[in-house]
Amino acid sequence: LVPADSVSFIIGKGGATIRQMSETCGATLSILKDGEAPATLADKIVIIAGSTQAKDAACREVVRKLRQMQGVTDMEPGVFVIIIPQISVPVVIGTKGAQIKAIMEKSGAEINVGREAIIGMPDQPISINGTVDQVVMAVSGVNSVLQDMMDRGKLKETDFRKVDPSVPPMAPMASMATPASSGGDHAMPR
Repeated sequence: LVPADSVSFIIGKGGATIRQMSETCGATLSILKDGEAPATLADKIVIIAGSTQAKDAACREVVRKLRQMQGVTDMEPGVFVIIIPQISVPVVIGTKGAQIKAIMEKSGAEINVGREAIIGMPDQPISINGTVDQVVMAVSGVNSVLQDMMDRGKLKETDFRKVDPSVPPMAPMASMATPASSGGDHAMPR
């Protein structure tokens, strides 16, 4: 998720910035337009698709751009929010929280799972607090769990789509990043 007022910073003049990030990272980046996401969502959705490495690199670049815009350094902790399909939350958390604890220990980030889905979407937010490296490593860890679920047939592409029938379905998400309107960073994995 990206605050609406920072979209132009991510896109750049004539799309130069988003194109350069795409080419450098080897991932496809796109931003949903008005009407392509639930009206209840004030932020814009950034979709990043590609290989695991490409998604991680693109997520890092988007987070860095947002932090640059906010005057926050890579080493300062910041809050980053990702969204995942609500049905995947129990697996991401794991038995007695083992999975999420392992991701926190490996990444060094603090992770908190939201209690409710985002209105108009089948997704639940996860808040990640840490430096750029910690956030990207945590997002990658969550993405790994989601990919494993996809590989085992426990998740489908449609689990990553909006449920509002008046809104056209979006492409499967890879990693999504956004800074919170409150000044933190937000991201959505996929």
